[in-house]
Amino acid sequence: MLASFEVAASDVSIGVGNPYPVSDYTCQDGTRLAVRLLGDRASVSVDGATAIDLPLMGSDGTAYSNGRHTLTIVQGQLSWGVGRAVPSACAGG
Repeated sequence: MLASFEVAASDVSIGVGNPYPVSDYTCQDGTRLAVRLLGDRASVSVDGATAIDLPLMGSDGTAYSNGRHTLTIVQGQLSWGVGRAVPSACAGG
């Protein structure tokens, strides 16, 4: 006996298995970022390299930094900085 099983589209939950999706950005300086926001930290892959974790700085949830790399999100605009260099604006998402 063969049975047919169908799953209705409404039965599938969006985001199942991926609660923290990756967003891709390209910065003005040409850097490519793959960013995953994890609440207390951000996981960032730079130009396809292994991701680095940046802890949340402060309580407003807009800056993540490990002292060398800094990811800032202000009013939906993301910027990326390395060391003391001026941060580069990034677009995507």
